[in-house]
Amino acid sequence: MKTLKLLILSVMLMPFLATAQTKPHHAAKAHHLPVRGVTYEDFKSSVADFADSTKKPLADSAWVFFKTEKWDDLEKFFTRNNLNGGWPPNRGAVNLIIITLKKGVLIDRYGGYTDDSGAFQDKGTFVSPKGVPFPMRALPDNTLSKPYKIYKILKPIAKVREGKIIPWFGKPGLGIQYEVPATVNDLKAGGFIEEVKQ
Repeated sequence: MKTLKLLILSVMLMPFLATAQTKPHHAAKAHHLPVRGVTYEDFKSSVADFADSTKKPLADSAWVFFKTEKWDDLEKFFTRNNLNGGWPPNRGAVNLIIITLKKGVLIDRYGGYTDDSGAFQDKGTFVSPKGVPFPMRALPDNTLSKPYKIYKILKPIAKVREGKIIPWFGKPGLGIQYEVPATVNDLKAGGFIEEVKQ
């Protein structure tokens, strides 16, 4: 009788066991759920080195540090493995939301150069709300030697990637950065921004 009960139980459980073996493990799925608006695929694609399939274990380890906000460990990991030219992953952002910058908002930036004709050029796409302290931008110290400019938004700029800044380069970060969809040069030429003289 006991054998018969076990046999019936086995037959009843067989479909569930077969299904469990063909479906991916739940923990593996959870590993790749979006975190703070960032998907694993977007995170991975933000680091050119991770395009090499042999570096998937590095991408997975970096993703764990990113998910758990272990910024010091993440920076050391990137340095030790010579990843991303020394820059943080996810374009330097802890999180991601897509916003529209409104007319009248003031933004600022360190960067750009004066070309041979004496014209100022800036091909950068990262700015911050005016006044974010330098340490909260988590930029390398040599950035302080670059031109500092303030801009006023004249027309709304859509599809801006806003995020808190990952602590990096020995700086506390966690200020706000905006990655705009065009270079500063192009935004000026298109009438979206104008420089505010200091």
